[in-house]
Amino acid sequence: MFVPVHFLVRKTLKFGFYPSLRIKKSTFKADKASSSKRSRSKRFTNTLNLPQTSFPLTLKHGAAANREQALQRMIGFQSVYQWQREQSWNRTFVLHDGPPYANGKTHVGHVVNKVLKDITNRYRVLKKHKVHYIPGWDCHGMPIESKAIVNAAGEYLQLSPIEIRSRAKELAEEVVKQQQKSFLRWGIMGDWSSAYKTFSQEYEATQIGVFCDIYEKGYIYRDYMPVYWSPSSQTALAEAELEYNHEHVSKSVFVKFPISTLRDKFKASLGDASQVWAVVWTTTPWTLPFNRALCYNPKLRYIFVRDTKRSDVYLCEAQFVDKLATLVDGDLKTIFSVDGFTLERSEYINPLSNEHLQFVASNHVTSGKGTGLVHAAPAHGHEDFKVASTNNLPKECHVDGRGVYVSGVTRSLLGKTIGVDADDAVLDALQPFVLKVEDYTHSYPYDWRTKKPVIIRASQQWFIDTQQLCPLAVESLQNVKITPEQSKHSMIAELYSRPYWCISRQRTWGVPIPVFYHKISGEPLICRETVQHVQDLILEHGSDCWWNLPSHELLPDSLLAQIQKGQSSDYEKGNDILDVWFDSGVSWASVLKDVGGQADVYMEGIDQFKGWFQTSLLTSLAVRGKAPYRQIVTHGFATDEAGMKMSKSLGNVIEPETIIHGGKDKEAFPSYGVDILRWWVAHSHHHQNINLGPTLLKQFSEDVFKVRKCLRHMLGNLFDFDPKVDVMPYNKLTAVDKYMLYNLYLTIKQIEEGYKSMAYNKVIQNIEKFVYSDMSMFYFNNTKDRCYCSEASGELRKASQTVHYHVTRSLVSAIAPVLPHLAEEVFQHMPGTNMESNDTDSVFKIGWITPESEWGSVKSVRDLVPVFDMRRAVADTIGLEGPVQFDIYIRSSPKLHALLKELQPERMSSTSSLCEIFQTSRVFLFDKPPKMIPEDDVIIVRGSSEVWDSSSDSTTEVDFSILVTAAQLHICERCRRYTAESYGTPCERCLGVMAQDWAT
Repeated sequence: MFVPVHFLVRKTLKFGFYPSLRIKKSTFKADKASSSKRSRSKRFTNTLNLPQTSFPLTLKHGAAANREQALQRMIGFQSVYQWQREQSWNRTFVLHDGPPYANGKTHVGHVVNKVLKDITNRYRVLKKHKVHYIPGWDCHGMPIESKAIVNAAGEYLQLSPIEIRSRAKELAEEVVKQQQKSFLRWGIMGDWSSAYKTFSQEYEATQIGVFCDIYEKGYIYRDYMPVYWSPSSQTALAEAELEYNHEHVSKSVFVKFPISTLRDKFKASLGDASQVWAVVWTTTPWTLPFNRALCYNPKLRYIFVRDTKRSDVYLCEAQFVDKLATLVDGDLKTIFSVDGFTLERSEYINPLSNEHLQFVASNHVTSGKGTGLVHAAPAHGHEDFKVASTNNLPKECHVDGRGVYVSGVTRSLLGKTIGVDADDAVLDALQPFVLKVEDYTHSYPYDWRTKKPVIIRASQQWFIDTQQLCPLAVESLQNVKITPEQSKHSMIAELYSRPYWCISRQRTWGVPIPVFYHKISGEPLICRETVQHVQDLILEHGSDCWWNLPSHELLPDSLLAQIQKGQSSDYEKGNDILDVWFDSGVSWASVLKDVGGQADVYMEGIDQFKGWFQTSLLTSLAVRGKAPYRQIVTHGFATDEAGMKMSKSLGNVIEPETIIHGGKDKEAFPSYGVDILRWWVAHSHHHQNINLGPTLLKQFSEDVFKVRKCLRHMLGNLFDFDPKVDVMPYNKLTAVDKYMLYNLYLTIKQIEEGYKSMAYNKVIQNIEKFVYSDMSMFYFNNTKDRCYCSEASGELRKASQTVHYHVTRSLVSAIAPVLPHLAEEVFQHMPGTNMESNDTDSVFKIGWITPESEWGSVKSVRDLVPVFDMRRAVADTIGLEGPVQFDIYIRSSPKLHALLKELQPERMSSTSSLCEIFQTSRVFLFDKPPKMIPEDDVIIVRGSSEVWDSSSDSTTEVDFSILVTAAQLHICERCRRYTAESYGTPCERCLGVMAQDWAT
């Protein structure tokens, strides 16, 4: 018979064929007054092996940020880069840093970019790759120049080119210094002593050498072409320097041009029409004075309609007639329709110039948009320019760099400015011919820095023939891995959409295009000899020499005599500088010269498919015939928690420094430290936009705190553990220990796969699952008894400590690329760490911790499958009651019984692996039914599970029965389990442990 129970379950359950069994509620008879119980509850505390560690836990009140800064000073955080470069490892990894722009303080977008790169590099160092990572800055360009030419009040200064360059360089140098300080604070590992800057003399000299190489290969040419032009900054722009305002409002106009010449048969059909008009629609009225043709599509259907009120006839495409009726406010009657090709040799009159001009065919005219007739101003449209070239039409530009009409217009229009008064002036001049003016909202290109509209303007510029390079570029991309893979189509589309690349700019702050022009013929002089001479001068003086040295030094007579090109006085130097995208696009020539000019990875924002990724590819292909990278990895942009772009006007900008060190209001903006920012970056799916805000930061801080707490707990349990002597061999570990090492084995493999594929969000997911679920919820809870209460030097405790040690080492290694400060801090507290040795004073010098192959034994988990099934069944039975308050009696089939005997050889145990898993006070095993007890004292749980047979590698379903009863013994005040034979006395196990301690 069983002894009387002390605790009864408050639940009614039905299982199998057993009747409903209700266990009655009672109390512990042996319990004394609660005050007496409390007074004795801690008297054995000093006999326990409680965790001990000096590792701090809190992340609050700036503690994390202060510890990070102390760590960086104490352990030489940046010394790891130089150390790994000196190793004799036979594998290398090259990540080329796309240079951030040196024109302002760092923002969270910089954090995303730099941290992703740093995670990648740090993982490679752990895997014993010699990492090549030289940070850099893009230091030229209009944004810096614009800041340089204004004073503190925002007023433009009248400065010489040398003064502008001096102020711009000073500004860029200061920004570089500030940004580098931030990057170092974020823990970004790199060769900071060799960081490249695009204004350095060596970089500039190499750059114009690349320009000459591309020119000699026939890919660079000078031509009069329409380009995107910014009147606000008075320079040509590349497409990558444009941003599109989708809410731009243009003043659109419907205009009628008088037709002067038509085919005779059309005239006969039109009869006594007072006038025949061609109807045109445009959103750029300012281009109408420069109209040189009306374009039609030969394949479209056009219609002549008569206004019955006025006898006027209008020509347009058939789909536009309904709209036309509203414009003329009349009744329109169709006279006849024609195919587009029949309009050939028709003529019209431009009312602003009274010139008779032609209708010309062009496939860029489409149906359904506008009137089916498109006006062409060759100097102000890409398609218009092509039409003019095909039909030998004039292409002169009469608009200067400020957007002002300077010629080619009537006196009333001369001096008018685009975007100011040109549209209104043109419409006034055209008034009798204007059908309607209305606002039109559409997407329109803006200068990405001045945030003002651009125009298309033809001018003499230098170009790279991307159309010629495009087939080679597309072919080379077949050997480039692009992540995400679907982005490859975007990059190819961008290449095909760009027939040429304008690389000249009309500015001062930049690298000069090393070209001289003959004063009489205007022909450019550029050859290897002249460029080499300029290169030598730049290496000696910097590119300022182009502005402050006399012409005869830039182009000596002696050099011209060698190449038989006359005298220095015959030439004048060019005033153009190279596009800033050319500056950064040739970085491979300088930064990667010692690694064969090719990086393993370029990693930047998704927008760089039309920027740095593309310009780097085109310049490298032009010179060397191969891509400068083996892989491209992209990331999205930082947004607020609602997915909105961060902007000062919206008030949703969060500065990195505020996140790290806290804001003025520490309650609203607490200090989180750098590792929280790094966790945020890794946690995000970085191929998409990355949300950030107070709620997310708080959540990520809690996540990192859980990881820190887990690591601290393990360090505390290892306070007396010496890995040199205490590590237990695998075959002496318990089933629970082996199961946990199997989970560790799988987790590290999955984490490693995440690092390899640069899917860092998967790394975080696996870390979180392992820390929160496998360790904190399962292993810590299930092994707490043997860690705290077993003999300090006993095998059971050392086995658990061995698991703690392996997990700590592996977990520190796994988190190190993402949380290097936390990893280094834990590493200093780990047993067996030698901080005195230069080669073992950092977690990154130890290398990646690879799980032992035996940990991956599937037997360790398969054997526990039926046990976990039984555990779940028992847990469902007892509900929220603590399992330690129960004893269980397991009866099973011979096959399952044999398996359970491996986990608990004894008939009864309170310390076996079975007992650890069930967390009950005791587990009894039976191979036949035990003597029955009164129904009111037990719950019977019945079920089945799959048992794996290793000999046949198959599973068999087996049944089990479990009797759940309240614990039958008294609570032990040392281990807090119901295993004591009498009240107030420790259990036999605890008495034995304490006796041994007293004996020693």
